Amino acid sequence: MDTSSRIDEEVAPQTPGKDALTYEETPPITPIGRSEPDIFPPPKPQNPVASILTTIIFFVILFIVGFWLSGFVRQYAGTLFSGNKEVINTSPSLPKEQESALPPSTANDTYTSWKTYQVLNGRTRAVYEGVFYKLPPEVLSPICDGSSCRSQGTYLPDGTRFTAALRGEGQVLPDFRGKIISDLGGIPLTVVDTVLSGGQSATEFTGSFIGTTVGGYVFSQMHGYMIPITDTVSLEINHFSPNGVPTDFVKDDVLFDRIMETLVIPVNLSEKGGVSSPSATPIVEE
Repeated sequence: MDTSSRIDEEVAPQTPGKDALTYEETPPITPIGRSEPDIFPPPKPQNPVASILTTIIFFVILFIVGFWLSGFVRQYAGTLFSGNKEVINTSPSLPKEQESALPPSTANDTYTSWKTYQVLNGRTRAVYEGVFYKLPPEVLSPICDGSSCRSQGTYLPDGTRFTAALRGEGQVLPDFRGKIISDLGGIPLTVVDTVLSGGQSATEFTGSFIGTTVGGYVFSQMHGYMIPITDTVSLEINHFSPNGVPTDFVKDDVLFDRIMETLVIPVNLSEKGGVSSPSATPIVEE
């Protein structure tokens, strides 16, 4: 037997022919990695109590600012709308010829630049003859506190409010004699009988507490006087710190004392007696 031909026959079937199929291995496919989604920290829970407190503080600040500005707005608004109407022109100043007739104590060089004003009847807005006082030139003219003009007021340089009002017969406010001087809530003020530099008897009143005037002003400190003018009419004059408004009460109180030195009440009008009573019906100061 031919050994070489046999080997060829065994090997031949293992040799791929022309039409034989060939296979190729598929290269490994690297999977496309998916990016991890961005993870944001969860929102911090809100504190409802802190939000409420912030809102309350914000509105309190707005209220204080609004209250402080309202006084100045009222001053300018009263002047703006007064126009030529004499009925709204409150606390008119004296003509120069009348100023020269004032007592020497109020016409000296110390008060030369000060402007003189008269007090108005609370109902008719007519000038009450014979009663005068002076204010520094930097102080705005007093205007009516409300539509009835029961008192006239302005602001002193360091923030306190100055008011003057007639009381008694023919006025909006009652006379103080025989009454307790208190705030609107009935809290009594400290009173003491005194005599002014012009010789008039008066009741001095002071208070350092949170109170309300009959005009609706909330105050924290007050100093004033009730002064008899006739048997049935008296004059109230005071200044106070509006509560919550920055003021320098001590500095304005020094100025208030100087204003009181300029007050003129003719002796023939002033009554000798007349004080408040600690056991009588309360009367609210303006």
